[in-house]
Amino acid sequence: MPLLALAGVVVLWGAGPVITKLVTVHPLIGSPMRFILSIPVLFAIVRLRGGTVSRETFRAAALPGMAFGINLIFVFAAVQEVAVAVLSVLVALQPAILLVVAGPLLGERATRPQVAWTLVGVGATAGVILGAGDELRANALGVGLALASLGTFMIYFVLTRRARSTTDVDPFEWMAAINVWSLAATVLPSLALVRTDDFADFDRADLFWLVVLAYLTGVAGHVLMSWVHGYVEASKSALYLLGMNVVAIGLAWPVHDEPVNVVQVAFGVVVFVAVASVIRLPAATR
Repeated sequence: MPLLALAGVVVLWGAGPVITKLVTVHPLIGSPMRFILSIPVLFAIVRLRGGTVSRETFRAAALPGMAFGINLIFVFAAVQEVAVAVLSVLVALQPAILLVVAGPLLGERATRPQVAWTLVGVGATAGVILGAGDELRANALGVGLALASLGTFMIYFVLTRRARSTTDVDPFEWMAAINVWSLAATVLPSLALVRTDDFADFDRADLFWLVVLAYLTGVAGHVLMSWVHGYVEASKSALYLLGMNVVAIGLAWPVHDEPVNVVQVAFGVVVFVAVASVIRLPAATR
């Protein structure tokens, strides 16, 4: 079941950058709107399930929640500056970084085969993205924003894994608290930096894609991933998520006219071979 849930996350999160790029409104407007849309749904689900978000959960969710909110600002801004493929290649560095931090922070000691397949997967993902050649569109600002999104997402990912692996916090309650803190992190810069004229660019199309982003990649994708964190070590799940970069690039072709060639397809196959190989490996030691 955790692996099936991860497959769903790969598809939902893979669609995330592609959908985000369809939102043309200012990043500091789109980011808080995404959380404004998702918070009522999450708390309604918590209430219907007979639960509540405790003070302890709110306290534990503060840092990862704010990191996630700031991450979304960087993602919104990055996809307006670079091709989806450029953002994906930097996000693909996450599994390699996690191999370094997972031991000290999460008590996960990766095996040598796991390290080897992770490096193969990261390298192949880079091949998928860089294989686009002249079709890649990037600038220094966009690359900087993409790197910032990687750093803030790593904080959210690692702290969520630690909370889910060391406590019995409910995934819906956790994500409800996360979204509240994320909204707080995005509202303050929005109030300080957004001009009144920027709201004139907000139209029905932006609202529609924000709803899709909030409920599919947001509520569904992140709740699923929060649940998975209770069963799969972070260094493994991050490698599985390399598949979302292949999904993102595949969807960016018809949606944003960012074509895929034979070289990218070949490297994409290698990515999924690496993922399948790690699935068969035993869990990392603690």
